[in-house]
Amino acid sequence: MTEIILPDGVESPVPNEPVPDRVVIDNRTEAPDEIVQQAVEDMFVEHASMSGIERTTFQTYAAEGSLLARRKYQTPANVIEEMKLARSLAERDDDVAAVIGELTAIAFGEGFQHQGDDEATVELFCEMSKANRMALGMAFQEMYRELLITSQMNTAILFTREKVDYTLQGSERRLSKSLAIPLIGILHAENVRVIGNDMFRTGQLAYIPDTDKLRMWLNKFFDPITPPAVKAKMGQEDRVSANLFTGKVPDALIRDDIQVYGSRYGGIDCFFLNEKMVHRTTFAKGQWKYPRPLLTRDFSLLEAKRLLNIMDYALLQGGSNFIVVAKKGSDQRPAVKEEIINLQNVVRTASKTGVIVGDHRLSFEVITPKMEALLAPEKRRLLGRKIVQAMLRVSENAQEQVARSGMDPELEIKARVVTADRQMIKDHIEDLIYPEIVKRNPNVFKEAACIAFPKIVLQGTEFFTDYMLKLRDRGDIPRKWAVEYAGFDFDAAVDQRKLELASGADEVLQPAAVPFSGPGGPQDNGPGRPPGSPDKPPGTPPAGPERPRQVIQRNPGETIKAWFEEELDMVVRMGESTYAILDQYENRDIGRVTRTEYEALELADEEVIQRGAVLYVPVNPTFEVTGVKAVRLREGLSMLIGERVGDKALVAKMFCFRSPEFTELMAEDLVLRWGYKMKRPEVPEPEPEE
Repeated sequence: MTEIILPDGVESPVPNEPVPDRVVIDNRTEAPDEIVQQAVEDMFVEHASMSGIERTTFQTYAAEGSLLARRKYQTPANVIEEMKLARSLAERDDDVAAVIGELTAIAFGEGFQHQGDDEATVELFCEMSKANRMALGMAFQEMYRELLITSQMNTAILFTREKVDYTLQGSERRLSKSLAIPLIGILHAENVRVIGNDMFRTGQLAYIPDTDKLRMWLNKFFDPITPPAVKAKMGQEDRVSANLFTGKVPDALIRDDIQVYGSRYGGIDCFFLNEKMVHRTTFAKGQWKYPRPLLTRDFSLLEAKRLLNIMDYALLQGGSNFIVVAKKGSDQRPAVKEEIINLQNVVRTASKTGVIVGDHRLSFEVITPKMEALLAPEKRRLLGRKIVQAMLRVSENAQEQVARSGMDPELEIKARVVTADRQMIKDHIEDLIYPEIVKRNPNVFKEAACIAFPKIVLQGTEFFTDYMLKLRDRGDIPRKWAVEYAGFDFDAAVDQRKLELASGADEVLQPAAVPFSGPGGPQDNGPGRPPGSPDKPPGTPPAGPERPRQVIQRNPGETIKAWFEEELDMVVRMGESTYAILDQYENRDIGRVTRTEYEALELADEEVIQRGAVLYVPVNPTFEVTGVKAVRLREGLSMLIGERVGDKALVAKMFCFRSPEFTELMAEDLVLRWGYKMKRPEVPEPEPEE
């Protein structure tokens, strides 16, 4: 027998039993007593370090039991209960919450912008929509979340007056306006009631208070016996409720609603909402008052998922249990009855302390349940995919393992679904809220700005990027849109560009020489840069084509000459005067022909035309041309060039001089110097007075 003294601070491993002063170890093994004594002493020290720690359990989630095995969902009896259950699932179910977050990120992850004809209006709406004022970006997300949960969105607006500072493009002076700016709130759809027939979306909206405090306040505020002075004081204390609600719904109007949806969802206390402050948009619902939530079709799948969670929970809980079988004896020396009884006592005592000492005939076997079916991925993947596709309104794919060829159409359909949902939210803001802004700020706005979202591209980004570049090269979209599509702030890009031009970095970090594309094909598919890009490094002398040597023909217009361009491997035909003008302006740029220039080109015969600040001088009247392009020679000076019918020779057709850069006298000097004639319109002589 070996005796040891317990270390200081060691408590008894057996609950409610005093700590003995000494422990007696009966060593019946072949191991030395010192080794067994040290092992027992370490065991007691380990138990002492764990004393005082409370055990935790999952069985503490309110009154619903475990986090993994909650109570079953109650089957909804009407559309209001469906909305409440859908909201609960949106907060608690992993698949539903994930798809709502994914769709919100797809719809509004790229942001938005305002557009319009008036720059001041656009800038003011951009300032109003920021997070410290209207918080329009957050309102978009809240509205979309409500739309996905309840298939409708009910917004409430409250106007506040605030001073807004803004800056127009190209100006450094800060301007300011005092504006009435709306705050946008979201009302939960299960608390909103539609009074009357809503087949034509003309039903009046009412609200059932969700708290007893608000219900008692509204009952007192709209009680006929409440003195006016008390109502005025209550209105000053809670301006939102005093303006948001307009009166109590009569019992006769709300009784049918209670019979359908039950009195437990608000009873008879229902209050009308202010039509100017509350607006409603829903999914397609027909003659019903309330649309069915998208999650209604998923309730059966979610119940199957709950049962699957219970099965996995049972396996997890069973996996934490085990059976220990203690054996004594061997085939050569079976255990006798006294040894079995002694083993039971030893195991009963040793299971509390963790120490068992025996000979080589003592063995243990641990029996645990099989865990092969735990958290089966194929079952969860099947349920998750069905739930997500039902919310996305996407049909079931025939393939279990969707390949890349099957993902492309699904991604395209998803992008179209999100775009359609986003358009509903955009229309809600532009048609129901923005007109109120214009109405409350009549001295500032004549009309509201428009909201623009970038195109949702979930696949084929290379194609869309190339498409954007082509549109920008042709001049079909503003430079601002191209910069913002790349993810950069346009105002910051403009400021940085100004700094580069002022510091001279633009001349140093200029691209290397790349030839222009040939005129025989579209610029988008050519090997070189589009017109207007720098084609040579700074300091390089102009490297134009060789001087024309062969005269093709002479006519009343300018002389057409031709030469073989080796670099382009083609014959180029161009008017002699046109070529001289292009060679004179190296920093020219090719742009689109404006509508006003087209009209002047059609009206002009040989006489000069004045349209506002621009003077149009037609030349080469005998030439009929097609494919007219506008060459911006310098600030305020443009030349319209076309291909002459017959030989496709490039000739000038009209010059555009804009004031104040060019006066009429300066324009006449240039036209005559270039070899053209400038015919002024004849002014009729005044008739003599009788």
